[in-house]
Amino acid sequence: MACTLSLAFLVLHGFISLSAAADSCQYYIPRGDPFSIPLKYPDLSSKELTWKHNEKLIFKRKNGKFKPGKAEDISNDGSLQLKDLKLADEGTYKAVVSNSDGIISTEQSFILCVMEKVSKPSVNITCSDKDIIFTCTLTNIEGVTFQWNQNGNPIDKKTEPHLTIPLKPQKKTDTFTCSAVNKVSTETSDTIKPICNAVSDSGGHGLLFGFDFLPMVCILAGGGGLVLLLIIITLVCCFRSRRKSQMRFEEERELRLDPLTKPQHPYHQAGQTKHPSDPEDP
Repeated sequence: MACTLSLAFLVLHGFISLSAAADSCQYYIPRGDPFSIPLKYPDLSSKELTWKHNEKLIFKRKNGKFKPGKAEDISNDGSLQLKDLKLADEGTYKAVVSNSDGIISTEQSFILCVMEKVSKPSVNITCSDKDIIFTCTLTNIEGVTFQWNQNGNPIDKKTEPHLTIPLKPQKKTDTFTCSAVNKVSTETSDTIKPICNAVSDSGGHGLLFGFDFLPMVCILAGGGGLVLLLIIITLVCCFRSRRKSQMRFEEERELRLDPLTKPQHPYHQAGQTKHPSDPEDP
């Protein structure tokens, strides 16, 4: 039983220590930025100065000589100059100032945290029957809080990546933005105008193909009527053309049959013509 309690205490103590360490950063710096850890010691001309990072010696000046490090690594007041910070550069930095006899004049520690800047967020919109649902998306949301704005004014108590608002109070001129914030940077999305239509209590129709229902119905009805009119005109033209072709055929047929239907004059050979006054042969 005693062993179990001891183990539980150690686990709890470790968890509390990690949580305290995570919240104990004195400086939050964006990755890639320079930073000066401020020592601000008034007179270092006759002093020995050392800097350590996570207990590893990274700078030492003694009797005007530098090893490790170089003169440009510190400022006149002993502040440590860091450049192009990386995630591996975070941790505890410790500065010690002492005299030539090794007696410490001052000793200071600083906890530095290096973080990625937030990326520019984008906003997706989902329309439901009664609400508009906004979703703020970005590459990495670790340590990020969100701020929503309507018409340039903050929406209080809205710090989550999702925002739901009712449709009915909204105007077509309303605009929204989402800002992503962490301890080292802030980025804001492009301004958006939601295009959702509320469904009325009496049974509205909302959207059709992403546009207002009634205008789309009018457009489709007008287009359908135009197509029907074109079909009728085409049929009438085809009928008239066929009728003209048939009448032309009948006329040509009559012209071909006309010589055959007219009466023919009697034909007699020369010298055999009989006159009515000639007497008949006995």
